[in-house]
Amino acid sequence: MKNIHRLLIGTSIACFCGVYSGYAEDNHDHDHDHDHHSEHATEKRQLDSHEHGVSILKIAVEGQNVQMELESPANDIIGFEHAPKNNKQKVAIENALSELQDAAGIFFPSSEANCKIDENSAEFEIEEGHSETHSGFHVIWKMTCSDPKRLTNLETTFFELFPKAKEIEVEIISESGQNAIEWESDMKKIKLPTFIK
Repeated sequence: MKNIHRLLIGTSIACFCGVYSGYAEDNHDHDHDHDHHSEHATEKRQLDSHEHGVSILKIAVEGQNVQMELESPANDIIGFEHAPKNNKQKVAIENALSELQDAAGIFFPSSEANCKIDENSAEFEIEEGHSETHSGFHVIWKMTCSDPKRLTNLETTFFELFPKAKEIEVEIISESGQNAIEWESDMKKIKLPTFIK
């Protein structure tokens, strides 16, 4: 049986509250067959199923509330998958978490939507298996957009900050339905679907 260890550096993720929390969690669990009763099962899925070069960005929108959740293989961010073995590698993790938790963010919604980040947290997660170790970064941004109808595109500096990353699989849930977008590293911006009916 695999043992899952978390190396937590930086702020911890606050519990979600209210209707938005239920919306994001219920849809997230249902659409991706997650075991919502088991946090370890979620971690196992995140780390076991990862593919080098490919990150996953989940976006949930309800009213003015927007949450973005990023899962990235550690190799794409810091160049290695194992637990840090020396100070240089520890610093690499800390620097990556600092970039991911920057107050300005690394994903930028349309300025017309007037979005602001309310909460941001990042974790470095490690899973040690029988034959190999997988690790990854898990980041959450919670924001408020005063005019979500004008949330029409999303820009990023992710590929510039982390050039080993080649693609982001974007999964979107809103009251208008579900959408999926493949975001390649040569694209600084993607067009978003209409979120508000």
